[in-house]
Amino acid sequence: MRHFGRYHDEAQKSPITLTRHGRPSVVVMPVELFEKMLGRDDPRRSYAAGEMPDELAAMFSSQLDEDSDAYRESRSEPGK
Repeated sequence: MRHFGRYHDEAQKSPITLTRHGRPSVVVMPVELFEKMLGRDDPRRSYAAGEMPDELAAMFSSQLDEDSDAYRESRSEPGK
């Protein structure tokens, strides 16, 4: 790549888009911004079915059971 140093310095300030044959091809950006976009600094996580750690799955299941029981009780009370 020609002018790598120039692009590197420019990308440290803000993301830049490189083109190929006149069309956007890749984006070069500071690693801190990339990691922020990936959410590595964010303590929240999402999991696909079956990927949730056992400890979280147990907490989730327990809370669902409690919520379900509370809902059933509220539906069985007279006048509601």
